Amino acid sequence: MRPLLALASLLPLAAAVGVIAMTPASEPTAVTRAETDSRPGAMSSRCPGPLQVPDALLEEAGDAELSVEPPSTSVGIGSVALEPDSSVLFGRVSSSETLQEDDGTVRAPVLTTEDSEGDVVEDTTASADLGVGVQQVPTLEDSAVVRAASAEGGRPVADTAQSTATTSGDFRSLALTRCAEPTTDASFLGASTASGDSSVLVLRNPTQRPATASVQVWTEDGPASMAGRSQVVVAPGDEERVLLESVAGGHEAVGVRASVLGAPLSMHIQTTERDGLTPGGAEILDPLPGAGVEQVMPGVNVLGTEPELVLTNPQGSDTTASVAVSGADGPIAAAGLEDVEVPAGTVVRVPLTGLKDGSYTVSVTAADPVLAVTRSSALGAELSGDTLGTPVDFTLVSSAPALGTSGVLALPAEGAAGGLTLTAETAGSVSIVPLAADGSAGTPVEVDLAADASVWVSSRALAVDGAPASGLTVVPEVPGAVRASWMQRESDGADGVLLSSLPVLSAQQSGETLTVRVQD
Repeated sequence: MRPLLALASLLPLAAAVGVIAMTPASEPTAVTRAETDSRPGAMSSRCPGPLQVPDALLEEAGDAELSVEPPSTSVGIGSVALEPDSSVLFGRVSSSETLQEDDGTVRAPVLTTEDSEGDVVEDTTASADLGVGVQQVPTLEDSAVVRAASAEGGRPVADTAQSTATTSGDFRSLALTRCAEPTTDASFLGASTASGDSSVLVLRNPTQRPATASVQVWTEDGPASMAGRSQVVVAPGDEERVLLESVAGGHEAVGVRASVLGAPLSMHIQTTERDGLTPGGAEILDPLPGAGVEQVMPGVNVLGTEPELVLTNPQGSDTTASVAVSGADGPIAAAGLEDVEVPAGTVVRVPLTGLKDGSYTVSVTAADPVLAVTRSSALGAELSGDTLGTPVDFTLVSSAPALGTSGVLALPAEGAAGGLTLTAETAGSVSIVPLAADGSAGTPVEVDLAADASVWVSSRALAVDGAPASGLTVVPEVPGAVRASWMQRESDGADGVLLSSLPVLSAQQSGETLTVRVQD
């Protein structure tokens, strides 16, 4: 009897234990200790500064009239910044009613240009009543940092362009470059290391942390042997320069990729060309958009010389590509190419023949991601002397992104000259709003686009009250269907043309608030 009673007394305890074991554990309650809203901060765009050619090029120059002077030591900086709700980003010119101060004045972005030492060069921003800020620094003998902030201290829609021109001598050229924020990955294409030419990869570290760049050079023969130059350490606040002809000399066009560990770097390539004593032009190259199966390059100008398409295949396997060229009346069948072979890790040059003078769009469709640029050249006036040829200037037209709701472009501080090339995948219209130096805007220019055609809009058509535009916005009727690129064409003062190009970037409207919570 006693054993039965003992067993009966344990049953309630066992049941209780079973209930406890089978009941799921309750989740801990999160306690929010702090909560705040965070908005994207101001932009800091870094400009490359003037051309700085290797000393050996200046020492080797053999003609006193052409070589006595180095390239221009001066650059111009043109900047535009817009409030994210500015009407000109929507193709209209109307005063803002939403962003006003207590006294009724319209808020506008703030632009500040500093030199390489951090000293302020210009802190005055021109604005009207459109939520637009414009700043121009026509002469600066240094690299620059342009800081852009919205009226409330956040991130505006902004763009900054640097220009530098040398009108005569061995380095006769025009170079138009976009100033940008540092990055950890950059690719370049089309720089020359042939005899008489020089190309330099410039790596700058604006931070207080060290960085290591892994550098690879591609040639028409495949990846170059980097010979101990594949890893470049850049100390905080320092600059390193890689002379590409010392790595892979004797090539008409090379590709370069720099992948960074540690702090992001400001990176560009400056390339100069010379045929004996005849100047062949110069450029300061921006990092390209990433490799892709589609590369579209509007604004390829033909000015008496044939353009040349340059492709590189950064992938590990061979691929093929097709090439299409379109003009004002649409695709030009005779200029198209099929099944262009692009072996892995190589650079391929493709001449584009039979094109009349004008502005074109070159499109590449590849089976695998590739990088592409198109070289466009212009001849100058013939030079006197039996040993001198006709000077040339060139530019490398890069792929332009499809514009979302709008695109924005800053134009050179010395004044816009040349024009804008537009191309569209589908028929539609585009509204171009020219921006003036005082922050006002001209009447929107409406352009109708046929599918797969290229339309050239002259800088004269974009003038504001007779003065060259300082910037512009491009607003497509169909978002994502339009691409655009600017070709700056200036006189060298001797019946010759200097040229350089920039793609129009899609406006980055990243003003969304991010909520940050700290919880236990």
